[in-house]
Amino acid sequence: MQAKIQSASKDSVDANGRMPTELSDALADLREASDEAREEGFPAPSDLALSSAERLLKAMYGISPCRFEVYPTPDGEIAIDAPNGNGQSVLLLCEPEGGALCLANLRGGHTHRSYPNADTLPDSFLRKSLAALENKED
Repeated sequence: MQAKIQSASKDSVDANGRMPTELSDALADLREASDEAREEGFPAPSDLALSSAERLLKAMYGISPCRFEVYPTPDGEIAIDAPNGNGQSVLLLCEPEGGALCLANLRGGHTHRSYPNADTLPDSFLRKSLAALENKED
């Protein structure tokens, strides 16, 4: 049974009660991730990966409001990718067992952090990595 992805929450809507288009689109991608995994021949994302991805997507949007790319991986993960269009990105992988891996490709190089429990996110590493994407200069 797949986790139900909520389309909105009280902390992800604007002052007029509407969800920003970028977040709405990313959540729609998340809702379609199980079907996409099946079409690609990937393992179905677990309910835990889906619920972690939903929570973290909303939190990440609150830190850096941009269009996140959301898709399943061949390892049963849900990827939340934040590219800045200038060769830099932050990729968060929500793992099937509830952990996460954050990969940051920033001007300072490639760094990563692994988390046995995604409930500890967003942390200072993820926040700082997303904030670094805001500066689009080379």
